[in-house]
Amino acid sequence: MQYKRTCEVCKIFSISRTTLYRYAKDPYFPKPIKPTKRVTLWNIKEVEEYLKARTQKAESAN
Repeated sequence: MQYKRTCEVCKIFSISRTTLYRYAKDPYFPKPIKPTKRVTLWNIKEVEEYLKARTQKAESAN
């Protein structure tokens, strides 16, 4: 598993920090892990799968 910090996830997917945390409110969005108080890590593969499914769902609705 590959984990990245919040800022790295935002860069990889070209989204803002606010958008990432908005997505995180969705119960289907992968939950981050917090190894320390100040560090939040996200599983890149799970986030990628979520965004891919979200994109496919949006495209099929059109």
